[in-house]
Amino acid sequence: MSQPHDDATFAAFYQRSWGRLFGQAYVLTGDRELAQDLTQEALLKTWKQWTKVAAYESPEGWTRRVLHNLCIDSWRKTSQPGAHLTMEHSPVTSEIPAHHQQLAQAMRGLPGEQARALLLHDGLGLTVPEVAREIGAAEGTVKSWLSRSRKVVAARLDALDRDRSWR
Repeated sequence: MSQPHDDATFAAFYQRSWGRLFGQAYVLTGDRELAQDLTQEALLKTWKQWTKVAAYESPEGWTRRVLHNLCIDSWRKTSQPGAHLTMEHSPVTSEIPAHHQQLAQAMRGLPGEQARALLLHDGLGLTVPEVAREIGAAEGTVKSWLSRSRKVVAARLDALDRDRSWR
């Protein structure tokens, strides 16, 4: 295990990136505790390779990819694939605003790369070329995924609103 060459730069990276990484994990898992654990695991992997990762064009992009893979692996480890993605298995806390919880619920079930593209672009503010580069897809494909994903998420949010208004 290699040690970071500069703990101060990693600490700054950690502070800068934690919230965005946790948000990604929460959207992908729907479980606050699991999202925290996976975010910590991804950051630990980054720290262990910090000398190499710090030199990358986007250390956060590398860490996001590691985190995405950890989230996917966590799905595979459940006895019933996607079982923990239902709201019954995700704690509702006052620390996560209701509208974020609703958005996470609406995004669940999107195909993996579409969800990732939407999260990177609309959630984290990456440009279409940046998303395409990070995912390894053509820009046109990313634009198509974004269009389709937004329609699906909007319809799901509308359905959630209608369902809540009947209560």
